[in-house]
Amino acid sequence: MPAGVNRIVRDVVAPAAPAVDRDGAFPRAAVAALGGLLGTSMSRGVGGHGRGLAEVADVVEHVAAACGSTAVVLRSHFAAATAVDRLGRRALRTTVAAGGHLGTIAVFSPGAHFALPSGTAVRRGDVVDLRDRKSGVVAAGEADSHVWSSTPLGALGTTTLWSVPGNAPGLFVPVDRPGLGLRGVAANTVWADPAHVPVDCLLGEDGRSFDTVVHHVLPWWVVLGASVALGVMAGATEAVAPHVGPSDSLRLRLRADAVRVLREDAVAAVDWEPDRARRKLCHLAVHTAEALVVVTDQALALAADLGPSTRATVERRFREARALNTMSPTADQFTDFTARGEPGASAVARLGA
Repeated sequence: MPAGVNRIVRDVVAPAAPAVDRDGAFPRAAVAALGGLLGTSMSRGVGGHGRGLAEVADVVEHVAAACGSTAVVLRSHFAAATAVDRLGRRALRTTVAAGGHLGTIAVFSPGAHFALPSGTAVRRGDVVDLRDRKSGVVAAGEADSHVWSSTPLGALGTTTLWSVPGNAPGLFVPVDRPGLGLRGVAANTVWADPAHVPVDCLLGEDGRSFDTVVHHVLPWWVVLGASVALGVMAGATEAVAPHVGPSDSLRLRLRADAVRVLREDAVAAVDWEPDRARRKLCHLAVHTAEALVVVTDQALALAADLGPSTRATVERRFREARALNTMSPTADQFTDFTARGEPGASAVARLGA
C-alpha cells in the first residue's frame, strides 16, 4: 500500500462518505487528497511509480471499504491511465504521472458490442470534430480528460482513441441526477455535438486501438470493479460483524474471499497468460456480481434489528452494490463478449447475432 493511503482514507475519505451519499455530491475533497496517487500506475520513465494492476487493485479496494463512490472514480481514472501510458504522447503521460490530473473512460457502449465505438471523427486541418453520445461516463463534468473512442478518421480498423480535455469546446454534460447508489460518481451522458479537439489529442495510431481497449483498458476495468466490490462487501461485513454471531460473519467473509482468489488469478493471467485472461476475467466478473448481491442482501437482513447508524451504513452498501452491478459493461455483457471469442464459436455468434 502506498504511503499515506491509510491516513487519507481514515481522515478524509471515510468521514465524507455519508455526506457524499446523502447529497449525491462528487467526492472532490477525497479525490484531491488522493491526487498524488493518480499517477501511481504510470511508467517510471515519465515520472510515475510504475505500480501494476495488483497494487492499484489493493488501493481501490481499501478506498471502497470507506466510500464506494470515491473508489469508482479511481477505477475509471486508472482504466483511462493505462491507455494514456500505452499510447499517449510524452507530454500527456508526464502530466498524468505528476498526479492531480483526473482522467475517466468514455469507451464502453451499452449492449453486446460495448467495446466498439459508434461515434465519428472528422478532421478539419489541425482540428478534429468528434460526434457521439457517451452514456454512463464516471466523473462527467469533473474529470480533466476523457479517454474517448471513435471510429477511425480514415484508416482501416475499428477503433481510434483520443484524449479529450474536460473543457473541450462542444463537449456538454447535462445536470447530474444522482441515482440510488454510488450517488457521488457523477455518472452521466457526455455529448459531443461535435466536440472540437486538436489532432494531436490522438492516442496511438488511427484505427489501431481496439486491442488496447480489449487487452489493457478492459482488464483494468474488470479487476478494479472487483476491487470496488470487495471494498463494498468489507464495509457491509465490518458494520454488522460486532453485532452478529461468528458463523454469520464468516459466511459473509467467505464469499468475499472467493472473489479475492479469482481476482488474484485474473491479475496473474493478465500479466503472464494473456491468451487465458479473457476467460479468467469473465469468471471474476460473474462471481463478483453474484457475491456482491448475496453479501449485501445478507448484511442488510442481519442489520434489520441493529442501531440506526449501523443500518444506515449497511443500507448505503446495499445500494452501492446494486449500482455497481449495473455499470456497463455488466457481467452479462462481458459474458456475451467472452463467448463470441471462445474456440468453436460460430461466425453468427462472433457477429453477435
